[in-house]
Amino acid sequence: MTASGRAVAARVLGAAALAALALYGLRAGGVSWPVSLAAGAAAAMFTLWRTVAGVCVACAMVVVAAASAVLLAGVPLRVPRGLAGLLVALELFGLGSVAVVALVREPRRVSHRLLGAWFVSSGTLLLGLALCSALPHRGTGSVLVAAGLAYRLGTVPAYAWAPLLLRHPSALVALLGVVATVAASAVLLVALPRLPDQVAAARTLAVLSAVTIPWAVWHAVRQWRRDRRCALSNAATAE
Repeated sequence: MTASGRAVAARVLGAAALAALALYGLRAGGVSWPVSLAAGAAAAMFTLWRTVAGVCVACAMVVVAAASAVLLAGVPLRVPRGLAGLLVALELFGLGSVAVVALVREPRRVSHRLLGAWFVSSGTLLLGLALCSALPHRGTGSVLVAAGLAYRLGTVPAYAWAPLLLRHPSALVALLGVVATVAASAVLLVALPRLPDQVAAARTLAVLSAVTIPWAVWHAVRQWRRDRRCALSNAATAE
């Protein structure tokens, strides 16, 4: 098998594993099959379809999953008090950062990696808020909200929004990365005590931190001489 063939096979296996993990996690949390299947399909799309169009379709699938969760529960979407304005502001800032990166690129085009990182976190957050609105799923919803906000800071060992901005060669984008890290951290700190299941959310962050901090520190040390910008972004993730 050629190198490209192995890469495709690894991507397919990764997509299948991520979809299965999403499906299992949601079903274990008592989420209905339609919502779980839509979320699992979105997870697979984010991994497999690495284009701007693919990212947008995957995000649309997450919106379908969130809408299904609200409709099946028969309740309106409720955002914890004091969070709506902060979340909207962060969403606008995130999309604005994607636009700025597109403008400084040559040729000018949207980065599907950055857009995907943003939409993954936004989709996870939206689905979590939808599940938080229904009494039986508030624990699962709190876990997803915490994970979605944490992912923006790089608290999952993969490419994430703030680290991608921090390591960008443009000084303007790197500065946006600093602002993004501070803003996302502040929203996460404000959100945690307002979630319906604070214990589940805190446990989620503890598990993610236990995995991410050693990974980020190791990469920061390994990259220090070769790529200082990447090393610093990993150091910021560890902190």
